[in-house]
Parts: sequence; C-alpha cells; structure tokens
Amino acid sequence: MKKNFRGLSVMSLIFTLLTTFLYAQTDSTEVASIYGFYSYSSSLMNASSASELTIQGNASHTATGVQLTPASSGQFGGLFINGRTFTSVNGLHVEFEYDMKSGAPFSGSYGDGLSFFLYDGSVTNPTIGSSGAGLGYAYNRAKNDFASFRKPGLSGAYLGIALDEFGNFKSKRFQGESRVNGITGVTWSQGSSHVTLRGAKGAAINTNGLGDGYTGYPVLVSRSTLSNTGTVGRILQADRSYASTTNTLASTFDLRNGSGEFRKVYLDLIPHFVTATTTDGFDIKVDIQTIQNGTPINIIDYYHYKTSVPYSENANPSVTDFNSSDAEGAATNQTLNAAVPAVLKLGFAASTGAAYQQHIIRNVKLTLPYSAVTNDDVATTCKLQPVSIPVLDNDIAYKGPISITTPPTGNKNNIDKTTFSFTKTGDTDLTLYRRKVTPQGTWSYNKNTGIVTFYPSSGFTGTATMTYTVKGRTLKDSNGNIVEPYGDTAYRSVPATITVTLKSTGCVYSVVSNKMVTQGIK
Repeated sequence: MKKNFRGLSVMSLIFTLLTTFLYAQTDSTEVASIYGFYSYSSSLMNASSASELTIQGNASHTATGVQLTPASSGQFGGLFINGRTFTSVNGLHVEFEYDMKSGAPFSGSYGDGLSFFLYDGSVTNPTIGSSGAGLGYAYNRAKNDFASFRKPGLSGAYLGIALDEFGNFKSKRFQGESRVNGITGVTWSQGSSHVTLRGAKGAAINTNGLGDGYTGYPVLVSRSTLSNTGTVGRILQADRSYASTTNTLASTFDLRNGSGEFRKVYLDLIPHFVTATTTDGFDIKVDIQTIQNGTPINIIDYYHYKTSVPYSENANPSVTDFNSSDAEGAATNQTLNAAVPAVLKLGFAASTGAAYQQHIIRNVKLTLPYSAVTNDDVATTCKLQPVSIPVLDNDIAYKGPISITTPPTGNKNNIDKTTFSFTKTGDTDLTLYRRKVTPQGTWSYNKNTGIVTFYPSSGFTGTATMTYTVKGRTLKDSNGNIVEPYGDTAYRSVPATITVTLKSTGCVYSVVSNKMVTQGIK
C-alpha cells in the first residue's frame, strides 16, 4: 500500500514536506546484544568475493547460487560460511533454497543429495567429511584394500541434516570399501528421498579403525518424503534401537525438484527447557516449502537432540580395519557427548556417484528463532512527488515465552516501532538510522506512525531502493528476569528492501500560472 501526494498546490505541497520533515525523528542508538548474536543473510549469487565464504572440491560460484556439484558422476563439493560464528544459547533459525535437477539415475534413483551442517565454531580450519553417501558430514572407514576410501567425518561436527535423494546417508554399511554406523534391518516403503539427521562427532574408541573422526555421527532420525504408509521413518531411542516415526506429512513429494523452481528449507533449533532456567540440547524442526509462497511441509517434528545420546557403533571389524578381512565384529554400545558448542559455524556439501544430479543452494538466512521478520515493500510515485509507505504492515515480531508446546505468536502489532532502522554499516553498528540521503532522494521514517516517506531528488527518474530492519519488545518478570527477549538486538530482523519506482505516465503535477493554480496532467 502507498499514499501519493497528488493534486496538491505548490503551497500545500511545501507545507506537507515541511510538516513531514518536522515530525520525522532523528537517529538514535540501541543497546548492544547481551547474547552476542547477529543475523546473517546472503543470496550466494555471484558471491565469490564474500570474505566469509570458502568453497571446496567441485563447488563453484554461479549467477544463481553456489553450485555444490554439476550434473555429472563422481563429484563432491562443499561450502563453509566459516567467516561467521553464531552463539548457540538462544538456538538458531536457518532458511535456504536449493535446487536438485538434471543428471541421470542409478537403480531408479538420482543422487546423492546435499547436507547442511553445524560444527564447533572454535574450529578454524575444518575438514569436510566423506563424499558419496557421507554427503560431506559422516566418516567412511575401509579395509586396507580400499585405504584411499578412508575419510574422517566433519571436524568439530555437531549436527548434520541431509536432503538425501539416493537414501544411503541413513544406512549402516559394513563392506570392504565402506564402513559406517547407521540404521539396519529395515524394509522401507520408500528408501530414497529421505530427510535425515546425524549427530555429533564421537570419541576415539580404539586404534583398530575406530579412532578420532571415525566414530559417532549417529543417525538420530530419518523420514521419507515420498510416503505416508508402511515404514516411512525411524527415530533413535534411549535403548539404542530405532522406533518407527509417527508424524504424517501434509503431502508427499520427491526432494528432487527436477526442472521446477527452487525449494526452501526451514530449520529450527529451539532450546529444550528442562526448567525455567536450564536446557538440555535442542528441539529440532525441519520444514520444506515445495511451492513458492506455499505452506511449508513439516518433515522432522521437534526431535529432542539431547546433550547425551546413547547409540550403537554397529559397523565394527572383527579385529581391525587395517587388514584385508571382511569379517564383521559385534556392535558396541556407546554414549555420544553432544554438548552444544558455545558458538557454531555452518556449511553445506553435496556429492554424486553413479547416480548424479546438479546441486545448487542460495538465499541463506540465519536468525534466532522468533526474530522479527521483515518483507519487501514496493511503491510508485512521480517526479518530485513524495510517497509514503506503511512498511510495517507486512512485517511481524513475536510475543510470548519461547516454547514448542505453546510457541510465541507473530503479529505486526508486536513490532516496537522505535526500533526501526534503515541500512546499518555492520553487525556492531548500534545506530538507529531514521533518515537517509541518497543521490536518488531522501528516505525518512516516523517512529510514531511507522511510515517511511521517500522524497525523490530533483531530476531523478528510475528506481530507488533502501533496506531496513526492526525488532520486537523485551519483557521481564517481577524479579527482572527476561521472559520474552525479542527486543534484544540479537532478535533484529534480516534486512528487507523498499523499492520505489518513478513512473512517467499518468502523473499529476502542480502547475503555476499568473491567474490561478490548476492541475495539469502530463
């Protein structure tokens, strides 16, 4: 929506401009975040110069995003956003778009898939995990005949989420060239197109193959996106067995979008509160939006990823990996230390084999769960005519305690209008910019009304853009404890863009003559 200053006489236009400037508030400052978290967003399109990004293997920067693998066999690529760290105390909300298309199937399935992973932010030079079924996250062990296939899992790994088109990321294997723990003995209704979570790196067990980087990474939960009947998923239990998952998808679909549009993944890590002040890991939720502007489909429904996870190391050699024997030994019971790192870093990986396809990711956003959300705004005006835009009308902030049972609610009325800011200079910039002057014109914000007004510069024609952010409100209890943290700077939204286009037809201008003021249409 917008309001144009049309049909104004010269004097009334001048009066309106002066009045608007009079009531447009000046810049101010906000308090630094007590959580030390800053939101992040990147389109990844033509992002080769972004200092926080590092690509590996066959990955490449393209105009449509980071291509992790081309559509050819035997490819492996990774992307680390290792120039940024994110505090973990308040959880994490991640969004990204992906494309899986082209290529050729093997045994009826395309492959392999892609992973998104979180790892300990104190790791400065991470080593990506194994290719193939490991999708850059899990390890791969092998006997001496295939020694070159050995690869430790992701260094400092905390959590891996796979969009596993071929379906092997979840599976236990014990064979000469590939030995890794996982789910075994299950006849799946659909074995391909699974969303699967694997846990953190484990502790070294012995020197016979199960050393540093070659244990842990257990399968936590897996769910097919292709079926709601039969055996569609498994979830790790406290007794180290895998029980059937029970959630039903709103609709089934193939993770591979073929020649269709990009799809969008939503990932939430919500702190799992044991008491009002103590937590035990995260509740993890994974949704996928298959149609642009459609309702996301819930795949993983708040899996409780605890800080201590019993699991089975079930792909062990009878004696050692360092011989030519194919004899398998007994499984051993282990307990994974999955303590949450103080800070996290993240990345992506993808691989192909005999089955292959193209894997691309783009439009990555990281915020805290229940951060304010801003959406782009569009308006039009004419030369010299200001335009007012109620930018907050399509934005939301949250209210209510953080909980997965009774989650906080989002509404535009929860936005604190005084927290609005035009484009900031960086993460640590605490200035609230309420007026910005650009060659295209002047942008002004009124903190009482929540209205942005754009005044085009004399002679300017074309399109002008400006970004902005907002946040919600903080609420404390009678003892001064924070129960709703949404006014903290850490909960500031990622920027949205305001676009104003100056049109050249259908404009109404003030015309001055020596007789009277009339309206002329040009």
